[in-house]
Amino acid sequence: MNTPGEGHSVLLAEDDDSSRLATKLFLQRAGYKVGETQDGPATLREAALGHYELLLLDLGLPGLDGEEVLARLRDNGAMPVIVLTGRAEEPERVHILDMGADDYMVKPFSLPELEARIRAVLRRGRQVPQSARIEVAGLTVDRRAHRVYLNSDAVELTPKEFDLLAFLASSPGHAFSREELLEHVWGSTQEWQDPATVTEHVRRLRLKLEVDPANPRWLHTVRGVGYRFEDEQAG
Repeated sequence: MNTPGEGHSVLLAEDDDSSRLATKLFLQRAGYKVGETQDGPATLREAALGHYELLLLDLGLPGLDGEEVLARLRDNGAMPVIVLTGRAEEPERVHILDMGADDYMVKPFSLPELEARIRAVLRRGRQVPQSARIEVAGLTVDRRAHRVYLNSDAVELTPKEFDLLAFLASSPGHAFSREELLEHVWGSTQEWQDPATVTEHVRRLRLKLEVDPANPRWLHTVRGVGYRFEDEQAG
């Protein structure tokens, strides 16, 4: 029987020796190939090699902290990142997710849950073809380039704003609840993350995409359900 991580490789950036060793051994037993680093500069160098599918990133790295590592990674690519940290406050979680982290786990955490989240993030990456390009009446969502254009003008989005728009636009006319969007876009649940995160991201997308955010063309509220993407001016 195949182990869950067979064929997958992750980079573990953690400066605490005991935590790094325990996490590495657990993931290796689950079948993952695990690289390891202990500071920010080494993490960026290893990530740039392209040998890893996902980064497990401690925020408290010496040399260059985890937030700076995440910011630089997001400037240069879309490598999936799960942040590992002792910072449990909700504003901090929202901040890190808005910076482009794919998931966030507060220490001490369950190693089986971490492995499940790794699988979920890798699964999401496989579900979306990297070459997919969505074009709807002047709005273009280019997944391979991770860019959005409105009437040929580039629209600057955060990584999670892009993920949310791409997910909704891939199913035009379909209404998703905030809980479903948390699951599919954030890989999270309302027990762990406030669904208001989705509401705030929709609000920001409207400000960036809509001529009149109060009367949106693209991103619509479905009362009692959630949100849907649909061109109201079509036809």
